[in-house]
Amino acid sequence: MNRLLLIAVISCLSGQAMAASGQETCRKISAMAGEAMEARQNGDLLEDAMDSVGDQSKFSNAMVAKAYSAPIVSSVAKKRVISEFRNDAYAECYRNLIEPTK
Repeated sequence: MNRLLLIAVISCLSGQAMAASGQETCRKISAMAGEAMEARQNGDLLEDAMDSVGDQSKFSNAMVAKAYSAPIVSSVAKKRVISEFRNDAYAECYRNLIEPTK
């Protein structure tokens, strides 16, 4: 994940606003991570995923690139891999955005 962009978001928020908006931000990041990994696991082309996932910012493109560094798994394991990628994205966001405000 692009930590520099995450730090920029953190610096724009303050105290209570950061805690409240932090959870929503992390949920959005998690959802975007899920979309990126789902595209990867469906075998979509990287260039198509870059155009369709997120807002085509450096951050969302970095998330897509990270998803595409993972191997494609069997259809049985697909849901688990997508969920784990979403959980990892949320956890990293939580550690960097929400936890410091508590």
